[in-house]
Amino acid sequence: MTKRKNISPVSPDKTTIIKRRVNWHEAAACAIRIELRDYEEILEFQNEYVLGKNNYRIDMLIIKKLTSESIPKNIARIFQSYNLFEFKGLGSSISIASYYKTIGYAGIFISRTNETKHCTALDVTITFLSFYYPRNLIRHLIKERNIEVVKSSPGIYYVEKETFFIQIIVTKELPADENLYLRCMTNQLKDSRLTDRLADDYEKHMDQEIYTKYLNQITRANNTKKGESTMVCEGLFELYGTTSQEFYDRGKEEAKQEAEKLYLPKIDELASSNRQLSSQNDYLKELLRQNNISFNLEECQQC
Repeated sequence: MTKRKNISPVSPDKTTIIKRRVNWHEAAACAIRIELRDYEEILEFQNEYVLGKNNYRIDMLIIKKLTSESIPKNIARIFQSYNLFEFKGLGSSISIASYYKTIGYAGIFISRTNETKHCTALDVTITFLSFYYPRNLIRHLIKERNIEVVKSSPGIYYVEKETFFIQIIVTKELPADENLYLRCMTNQLKDSRLTDRLADDYEKHMDQEIYTKYLNQITRANNTKKGESTMVCEGLFELYGTTSQEFYDRGKEEAKQEAEKLYLPKIDELASSNRQLSSQNDYLKELLRQNNISFNLEECQQC
């Protein structure tokens, strides 16, 4: 892979990536906007949309400003005037309870919108975004509600004969050629072809904040944890203008510099009061030994 230069978003240090939790909601919101970037002139995006005084929230509301204009993108073919999104993080799926809760929120949204303009269920769509196929929910809809769930295209399922237009998007099933950013929402991003494409696309849009936010979360999710070697996609490190080996070497160098900052002032102070040893190296080691300071370089680097 050809190394890319000077394409670092907010360079995260290794410790920060390991300790901070991945914000999958932020990654999903950014991915949706990027996927629909060709239609941003007719779309308005609102994250964490609040429904009235009870502080009920919709993860994302997308308003289609030109209702007569269709959007051929696979994730937006069902779009009407108001499009509600519910995100599920990695490792979770859409439960039966969250399904009906979101439908309830859609009803509240219509009631609230009708205070200023006319709105019906035909003007609203609901999109559930999930990493896993919601098997229990779909079994419930088919067997207990006699509702049809139809696979429209890879990774996209339409819930038919429901009150609202509803689709379920399973990100791990989406085609990478059409949905690169949604498809890469995983902590097991091992396909170098995908990371190469992310790097190439980021180079073209590195001045836009949503790309930086997305890549920060995906890189954090895929970074190697202590004692493990789960991260094999060097492309994510290259998005930050580096590699995993350079990350490691940089950490060692920073540790060495910190050790020098701590020890050298003590050495200078001691040296100014004692200059009896003939060999500078022996003198240095003796000073360190007398003051219980390690002079083993490897020990310093492991501190």
